[in-house]
Amino acid sequence: MYLAARRLGVGLLVQPSIDAIEKAAADADVIVIHYWNHPLLLSALGRADLGSTRIVVWSKVLGLHRPQVLTAEIGDFADVLVVTTERSRQSEAATTCGIVHTVPGIADMGRLENWRPVPHDGIHVGYLGLVSPVKMHPRFAEMCARVSDRSVSFVIVGSGGGEQQLHARAVDLGLDGRFACTGYTDDVSSALGTFDIFGYPLSIDTYATSEKALQEAMWVGIPPVVFPHGGLVDLVEDDVTGIVVNDEDGYVAAIDMLVGDRSLRRRLGDEARRMARSRFDPYTLAANWANVIAVALAQPARSRSPLYANKTGAELFVAANGIEAGPFAQSVESGAQRLHADVEIASSSPLVIGGDGGIAHYRNVWPEDPVLDRWVRLVANS
Repeated sequence: MYLAARRLGVGLLVQPSIDAIEKAAADADVIVIHYWNHPLLLSALGRADLGSTRIVVWSKVLGLHRPQVLTAEIGDFADVLVVTTERSRQSEAATTCGIVHTVPGIADMGRLENWRPVPHDGIHVGYLGLVSPVKMHPRFAEMCARVSDRSVSFVIVGSGGGEQQLHARAVDLGLDGRFACTGYTDDVSSALGTFDIFGYPLSIDTYATSEKALQEAMWVGIPPVVFPHGGLVDLVEDDVTGIVVNDEDGYVAAIDMLVGDRSLRRRLGDEARRMARSRFDPYTLAANWANVIAVALAQPARSRSPLYANKTGAELFVAANGIEAGPFAQSVESGAQRLHADVEIASSSPLVIGGDGGIAHYRNVWPEDPVLDRWVRLVANS
């Protein structure tokens, strides 16, 4: 990306100081913030004086539950809020910001220009993306093992630290030789060429929105099977562009049905391709973004206070989660409520514990923060 930006004449500041951020902001008519709850991003926004300008906050997350929440303060901070799924309009930020646009995330479809099906034996159910319990359905391997046709293979493309554990679980369930974790690849086109079905079951608390991996699979006509979690329900229309399921039994049944019905795979895949090439066309999305910038420029420049200023690491985590902070907000206080809050914190989901914007992520940035350290020890000992 760095080299591509240089070729286009785009200047990049790598790990800029607060002074460098403020200097760049002073020269900007519009600032676009790619937003998710990242401790370093929020630390910078809490310290930098961005001056009198216009700010577009481009949300990269669903924003409805911790640790990735679009708070009321974010909506107040932005002049224009851009969300990547319609579901994000339910967030507090979408309520407090006066101008909200929906523009899906833009995938680089140019890397799929040479896509071709790759000959292979049997049916391949493929997954492309982060391989981690913070992303994937917790019973991913178990659902694969329940698929009836024993000639079906499962191909997991991606990295994220969970590959070894996932593969070991699949082997324990009898999938040895039919379950491959191939690791990260830049050659998405070739990877997708080996898939017949796109099995993409994500965790219930995923903050996924306009998933680029799902866009890419649909772009080349691979029928997806998904749960209605995060923004995926806005991407796949059940029995039209794929299959949307509500539980494990439904997922297994959907895979079984697609495995046994080539005409169904073709019908759903063809419609997925047609929809994707209309809805996710990069030129159309670029035009939408040009309109967003024009709308932002039409707003008067204004000054604003730094976002979540003067906070410790734990206080920043609480602020970033807003009304969803729940037990974490109670835990920074003293008294009996803290004990009850700590019990709830100890049973936090893998996403809240180890995902981006989670408590381990914050503790890594502020290792001396005693509250963050206590939270991490609570979940480690649970």
